[in-house]
Amino acid sequence: MTSAAARNHFAIALGDLGCALALFACGLYGASAWMTGLASLGMAAYWSASRRRVLKRLPPKARVSQTGLALSVITAIAAGAYWLGLGLAGSI
Repeated sequence: MTSAAARNHFAIALGDLGCALALFACGLYGASAWMTGLASLGMAAYWSASRRRVLKRLPPKARVSQTGLALSVITAIAAGAYWLGLGLAGSI
């Protein structure tokens, strides 16, 4: 049996994967810049919503630093997934 926390972590990981796949598809099918930006914004919003309980427990200074670090990682993942899609499509 798996615990409720383990199922929650698995669901969050699948959500993160879904966002990365959406950005990959944006690159693969040549989506416009605004659509790619919207997918990236959705990924950041999903991150914020799925980590809300943990972020509430952090002191404000730690919350700001962790959020900044997470947004930079999300940006790197979004750019990598998009450019990987562009590369497979032969656009670069």
